[in-house]
Amino acid sequence: MSQPLHPATRAREGFLGQLFAGKLRWDLVRAFPEQDPEERQAGDAVIAEVERFLKEHVDADEVERTGRLSPALIEALRAQGYYKLPVEKELGGRGLSLLNTFRVIEAVMSRCLPVGYTLAIHSGLGAGAIIEAVQSGPLKDYVRSRVADGAISGWADTEPTGASARRASTTATPTEDGTAYVLNGEKVYIGNGSIADLLNVTATLCEDGREQISLFFVETTSPGFRVRAEHGLMGLRGLPIAALSFDNVRVPKERMLAMAQEHWRNTPLLEPLSALGRMYIIVAASLALSKQCLQWSREFLHRRLAQGRVLGDFEEIQRQVSATAAEVFALESVARWSLTGVTVDTLPVRWFEQVAAKNIASLACARIADRTLSLLAAEGYETAASKAARGAVPVPLERVLRDARAFRVAGGVDFLVDHKAAREGLFSLYYPSPAQAAEQASPPAPLPVEEHLSERNREHLQHTAREVHRLARKCQELSRRYPDASVLYARQRTLILLNQVCNELFTQSVTLAHAAALAERGQPHAGDLADVYCTAARYRVEDLWRQLDADTEPDFAGVSARWLSGSELDFLLCDVLTRP
Repeated sequence: MSQPLHPATRAREGFLGQLFAGKLRWDLVRAFPEQDPEERQAGDAVIAEVERFLKEHVDADEVERTGRLSPALIEALRAQGYYKLPVEKELGGRGLSLLNTFRVIEAVMSRCLPVGYTLAIHSGLGAGAIIEAVQSGPLKDYVRSRVADGAISGWADTEPTGASARRASTTATPTEDGTAYVLNGEKVYIGNGSIADLLNVTATLCEDGREQISLFFVETTSPGFRVRAEHGLMGLRGLPIAALSFDNVRVPKERMLAMAQEHWRNTPLLEPLSALGRMYIIVAASLALSKQCLQWSREFLHRRLAQGRVLGDFEEIQRQVSATAAEVFALESVARWSLTGVTVDTLPVRWFEQVAAKNIASLACARIADRTLSLLAAEGYETAASKAARGAVPVPLERVLRDARAFRVAGGVDFLVDHKAAREGLFSLYYPSPAQAAEQASPPAPLPVEEHLSERNREHLQHTAREVHRLARKCQELSRRYPDASVLYARQRTLILLNQVCNELFTQSVTLAHAAALAERGQPHAGDLADVYCTAARYRVEDLWRQLDADTEPDFAGVSARWLSGSELDFLLCDVLTRP
């Protein structure tokens, strides 16, 4: 039986894969997917049910004050089947589509982010989430039985030495009789770590002279497993995220995921499944908080005056509000394109999009939260508890600012995700040689006129197509200048900037496509949102190009070396007491 294609190969068929190759395939994205009405009704019903449950069982302010989710709440969530949102009905699950699972998680996060996070981590990274990557046999039967039992799970990968390491310091040693493996090591920042019944644990396995990072399914009742501590975070208070230790934890041999690759990340289906997990954990959270900020902005502007006028009458306020509304629409467009109609079978085709969505959403959410603070001014900086004590509307914006900052580091620090995406996505088409080089030799032909876009948006679309071509030419130039890819990849800033350009062009494209589709369905006002978003995005892209095309740069390496290795720059610390 042939090995499945690596996700990067299949993802090249998708819209973003084609964009990497220098082609804005409007024909692919223009038929912007609309959720099946029956499927949407199923999601609406669960969201309505979840809303009732949250009103009865969850006090978000209490979770914020205590920094914990009660065991009774966790068990109530389990009893309601909310830890089985995408699980097939024959295993007692809700049987929701990927998009409906995303929608329900977003709804829960909008009421209480830590509660939504436990569902997102379990649904996106838990044992049940990766069951499609498990071959039929005893292991799959075991995982299915634990899913049916309602086991809560998570993914234990990050270690004190860092995440995504080539070699995990946690080790798995075969027992002498060959029936099991013994795990030893530590994991940190493990979501659901302190409430999980079952964990996917990565460990370095040395067997038959071969070393690989493998995946083990570990019961948290196993002797030698211990929750060392729960992490106290600046935000996401109440999230059960913990440091774990494994002291001679015995795992039956049949509970290791068999793989031919040296690292689990190279297993064809696991990488797209982990990208889907980030959709639930990062993108849903970013949308939930961004929409809250949009609503709070409207409420605040309705109740506040300046110079005897409502704030919404001022030109700069109108720009700020429009920018937030447009970014929410763009985020919704990215999420819908990345998930609507997608199944586990077609997931690899959307892999590039779902990887991109993580940074697109988290960075936009950060802009929105900061913008909302400026709009609300002192009331935005004041804590919700203080506002409640004096009878003001207790908008918890300070909570959003702290929580949203986590999204840029969760699932990979934003600039490292950019670098990895450019290396494994964008430049996978340009090394060893760009097959599409001949097509990029001449300027692109204009796209057909899109009748459902305004004149300004048609120009945005044509401009985006030209920028996509420019991106491909730049990548070809770089691949020829640096025949050894490792030399180019060491220029981290270049790859980061290129991927940021990609993300901007992708977001503009799907936002325009979504607006055109809505206009065709009788909702023309989305076009104005697309215009506002694309105008701001074009300014950001122009700045990225200026940085990419700069002939000279400051001596960053020299400044860094002088600061880190000596006292030459210690004058920067004058008048500051740095010693305890």
